[in-house]
Amino acid sequence: MESTEPLNLVYKDGHVMVYDAATVLRLRRDYRIVGALEGSHPTNPQQNNYYGLPLILLPEEVALLASDPTTGLDQVQQPSSAHEQARIDLFKDLHKRGFYITRGIKFGADYMLYPGEPMRYHSHYIVNLMEHDQKITPRQLIALSRLGTSVKKTRILASWDPQAKKFVYVSIDWSEIG
Repeated sequence: MESTEPLNLVYKDGHVMVYDAATVLRLRRDYRIVGALEGSHPTNPQQNNYYGLPLILLPEEVALLASDPTTGLDQVQQPSSAHEQARIDLFKDLHKRGFYITRGIKFGADYMLYPGEPMRYHSHYIVNLMEHDQKITPRQLIALSRLGTSVKKTRILASWDPQAKKFVYVSIDWSEIG
């Protein structure tokens, strides 16, 4: 059940952060926004395996929330390049398709896609944003494929097709022979 109250978001040093667990839960439940926990746990601040509040939102997540009038976000930083705008547009397209989306940097990608709540599901796909006319060498293709396969995920190459005016997706799934 969506609340009509504005989200409790804090703008600091060019980032949008969440400091309370209720807003984090609402973002996940009502908007499928995951963000990234960046704080240390008060009971064990020396460890770096598990993070706590604050939650930092990706610029793409902020742009998605700003496009929904029920969130209370009205001013967001505009993209500074065509590539940043393409990332936002890709994020919105993937979100519209029902995925939960997180950063994919750990796997050499732009995004990781989950079929449901990331606390309950493993990601199935890792997504890279490419230029529509970008050439990929065989070596790059093999590297992308192997990395996806080694982490048991399908690699997706996404690009904006200016003629069709939509994103085009190509999946790479390397399978073992024999």
